[in-house]
Amino acid sequence: MPTAEPVSVDRRTAAAISRATAEPAQRLDALDGLRGLAALGVLVLHTWMFSYGDQHRPPKGLLDLSLGELRLGVQLFFVLSGFLIFRPFVAAALDGARRGPSLTRYAIRRAARILPAYWLAVVASYFLLRHLDHPMQIDAGLLPVFFVFAQNHFDETIKHLDPPMWTLAIEVSFYATLPFAGALALRLGGGRARLLLLTLTVVAAGALSTILAYEHHWPQTLSTSLLPHLVEFGAGMTIAVLCHRRRLNARRAAALLLPALALILVNSWWHATGAGSQELRSLVGDAPGIAGIAAVIGVLVAGPWTAPLLARGPAKWLGSISFGVYLIHFPVIVALRMTGHWPEGDVLGRQLLTVMAFTIPLATASWFLVEKPSIALARRLTTRTARSTAGAPATREPRRQRTGERPALRPQTAGETYN
Repeated sequence: MPTAEPVSVDRRTAAAISRATAEPAQRLDALDGLRGLAALGVLVLHTWMFSYGDQHRPPKGLLDLSLGELRLGVQLFFVLSGFLIFRPFVAAALDGARRGPSLTRYAIRRAARILPAYWLAVVASYFLLRHLDHPMQIDAGLLPVFFVFAQNHFDETIKHLDPPMWTLAIEVSFYATLPFAGALALRLGGGRARLLLLTLTVVAAGALSTILAYEHHWPQTLSTSLLPHLVEFGAGMTIAVLCHRRRLNARRAAALLLPALALILVNSWWHATGAGSQELRSLVGDAPGIAGIAAVIGVLVAGPWTAPLLARGPAKWLGSISFGVYLIHFPVIVALRMTGHWPEGDVLGRQLLTVMAFTIPLATASWFLVEKPSIALARRLTTRTARSTAGAPATREPRRQRTGERPALRPQTAGETYN
């Protein structure tokens, strides 16, 4: 993380920003559920990839084309991160706070949310793959590369150990650079247009990187860096600016939601079927789908509907354990296949149930035994620090639901951090 001088917020400003940014709990819980479904979608995608490969890649039907596009769950994770983590900086800038969010608090809570479960998954994957003598195993001397999220930058480690972890390396790169964008947002002040110029510049930088990666044949160690994915993070940041202190009525929400869903579907059809020029698809990437995803998030947050199917029940629970689901499902697949417990034949349904039967309990254990205690400890530490800095008792924060792959949802003060 950057070593910027930590800042804090005075209590009056913090209270004002809390009122301005606080969303109805159910709206943000809907994002929790959306994240949970995305994590489950990635599990389904990887299970299908092995199942489809075992069948010697027959011609794809509609189901195969649809399952392959569950890959957009990764783009959804990145857009959500941009939206949730940038929100307190947006609130501070647009509401005229004298100081921005505390970077000390930000760093502690980000580290507590990501590191314990991630490091445990790295070590567990290392021993599992060594035991199975799997081709994706690594030497023990390379473990520190994974511990500091640098695996994408070396040929010996990229897509090894637990391949889905490549996205976490990009996430952490974003966590490290976001405070600089936040500081610039505060310098720009209370003009929404100026903040939009900032966030759209981030999007443009990502689009330019995508074009350069294709035209100049960037190696995988560079194309899987933060640069091309600034499109997703910048899209989320843009929605954070647009949604601040705004509400959509039913007509406007529907007018935004329907084209957003259409963009996602058209983007998926375009890439799944390979329609048109491959060069154009490579240059544009998933920009239409990313725009659609960002708009859907905007409707969930600012629209009139509470999306109870996402905000409660199984979807919300999946959101709570989604980080564990994302970390654990691939090693589970590898273990099942290499120990003779993988259902054979054209039985995708049985394969999915088998993978979930191991992944869901393990992810639940990770949430209760590792993630949740770590989150609680970080919260106590940062609350104590805030009290000592203010020199007065801090107001008690309402309970927030932390979640799996990408944590924390409800903003409380300008110093709060999310994702």
